[in-house]
Amino acid sequence: RKIIKEKGKKSNPRAAEEELKRQGADGYIVDVLLHCKRADSATLHKLEATSATEGEMAIVPCELSDTSGETMVVPVLLSCIDRISSVRVHMPKDLKSASDRKDMRKRMAEVDKRLKGNIPLLDPIKEMNIKDAEFKTLVQKIGSLEAKLREHKLFGTAEEAELFTSYQRKVEMQTQLKDVQRKIIDAQSAVQLDELKCRKRVLRRLGYTTAEDVITMKGRVACEITSGDELLLTELMFHGVFNDLTTEQTVSLLSCFVFQEKTKNEPPQLQDDLAAPLRIMQESARKIAQTSNECKLQMNEEEYVESFRPELMDVVNAWCRGAKFSQICRMTDVFEGSLIRAFRRLEELLRQMCQAAKAIGNVDLENKFADGSVKIKRDIIFAASLYL
Repeated sequence: RKIIKEKGKKSNPRAAEEELKRQGADGYIVDVLLHCKRADSATLHKLEATSATEGEMAIVPCELSDTSGETMVVPVLLSCIDRISSVRVHMPKDLKSASDRKDMRKRMAEVDKRLKGNIPLLDPIKEMNIKDAEFKTLVQKIGSLEAKLREHKLFGTAEEAELFTSYQRKVEMQTQLKDVQRKIIDAQSAVQLDELKCRKRVLRRLGYTTAEDVITMKGRVACEITSGDELLLTELMFHGVFNDLTTEQTVSLLSCFVFQEKTKNEPPQLQDDLAAPLRIMQESARKIAQTSNECKLQMNEEEYVESFRPELMDVVNAWCRGAKFSQICRMTDVFEGSLIRAFRRLEELLRQMCQAAKAIGNVDLENKFADGSVKIKRDIIFAASLYL
């Protein structure tokens, strides 16, 4: 008999077949004639059986010779059947009467007596005429594994059951661990999905996508920028911040996006021509952080603003005006290698800003970024090798 979990409910035949494959032998119930007796408290404790419900009794199989037992038809899972014998005993048409079941117990006892306990097993290949080659290979593997099992030093010892129980608990714990890990992954996926929704909401609020999630012109410009904060740079570009700045001021302001290292000294006191665009950039950063928080994308406003570091603004400004490398090194405590890395990242950002300005058709801004790239790309900072 198949186990049907929800009777009367229509199901997909393919899904039902997959579920049956997953259940395996646990998906079938077999009616078995067993000689059983009521379990005493010691047996229940030993087997760790569940206590019987009111009006029922807990039963366990017993020997055929045990007169205190009773022969009855018990439904069991197919997975509980270990082996099938080739001996066949003729059964009456109906086993409802106690006398017929008692008669069957006598027959089984007689068979066991005649065969002296050596019950022959059913050979699936010879006696069931199964010719499948894959099945034959599987049976041979089972036979070889059973032979190795009998040769093991623990086979049949008292330690075998204890070790097997411990290993079974280990497998169960590993299964539980995999289930918990899968639940954690599902939970993380749900969190990431919520975060994705919040990010899409931010993009719609700032005008990078439409209500139908179609990328706008601002979104296309942001896609051209990868070496700095694309949202803030795009906002500065579309608000015309770079239009009123000189090439030196523009390059100096962009240095805040590529320098991330912390310095020991306090931030430098910038001149008004550099401090003014810095304040505008910080105000734009605050607006982006506020918009993100309004869209439930949590962002620390102060940390976000402080992530754009102005320590190299005056250094970059001096370099654009033709200062030597030794001179700019004396203007800051930043290591020479960090300076070179920052300038090369700045040159890469300027090339991307050129492409972004070209995407919106602003030729003047494109030329300004290109001019800035030419002014910083010189001398030892962009030398192919330091071994001159």
